Amino acid sequence: MNKRECVILITIYEEKNITKAADRLFVSQPTLTYKLQQLERQYNTKILNRGRHGVQFTQQGEYLVDFARSTLQRLDSLEQALWDMDETLYGTVRLSVARAYALYRLPTILNGFSEEHPQVNFVVDTGLNLNLIQEVFKGDSHIGIVRGEHHWGFEQMTIGVEEMCVLSKEPIKFEDLPHLHRITYNTDPALNMVIENWWKQNFSAPSKVNLHLDNMETAKRMALEGLGYTIVPSIVVEKNQHYISLLDKNGAPLLWRTWFLYRKESLEISAVREFVHYLHEVCTT
Repeated sequence: MNKRECVILITIYEEKNITKAADRLFVSQPTLTYKLQQLERQYNTKILNRGRHGVQFTQQGEYLVDFARSTLQRLDSLEQALWDMDETLYGTVRLSVARAYALYRLPTILNGFSEEHPQVNFVVDTGLNLNLIQEVFKGDSHIGIVRGEHHWGFEQMTIGVEEMCVLSKEPIKFEDLPHLHRITYNTDPALNMVIENWWKQNFSAPSKVNLHLDNMETAKRMALEGLGYTIVPSIVVEKNQHYISLLDKNGAPLLWRTWFLYRKESLEISAVREFVHYLHEVCTT
């Protein structure tokens, strides 16, 4: 099985839909279907079944997907070993990154690293903490950048500390929050818990939620249009925007931390090792 065939199988398995997989791979649906049929003929087995709710992989198909993942990792290791023989740093670093960090901090970091090592490529996946941690644990990503408290038994380091704050178009008073419109959004459960625990410690009445959105950035934009206030980490607050820093029960700023984490074996890849060193330098100085 070659690299392209591995990618095809894994993508179909992840999407559970031929059309979505074809879009992700930038090929037509008939082309992807034909390639899948070729694989079934090549291995003389049924790989998947189609249904009204997408595709389901057979037992043989599941085995082939596991084999494809293992093969891709071995090919990556082979390419990296060959590149390591050259003085120029080559390779691909796979990152799993919290969405807010990917939007507000990661571009500057990648740009700085790429100026020093232009032959290194990056593949970046974004999502919620649990999914990001699982991707690093399984080896699908080399490095994870996650936010808040989490469980991770391998290498990790704090690379950022932010204050939680109330963001609004115009200045507002802390004591008025229960009476004003609030904008909420889908986010990591850990962040939701921090915000809701803080609210219960400071107010007896629930907040007046008038708008709920699917992500933090949209909530921020709505707040800046005057539709209400939203509670966010300070990473999203830009210059000249009005905000109130939240305090914990001891009167100290309510903080939200960002971590990068990895498994030690990933450092065997020179591009990953160099990027980890770079994160240490730029995020801890």
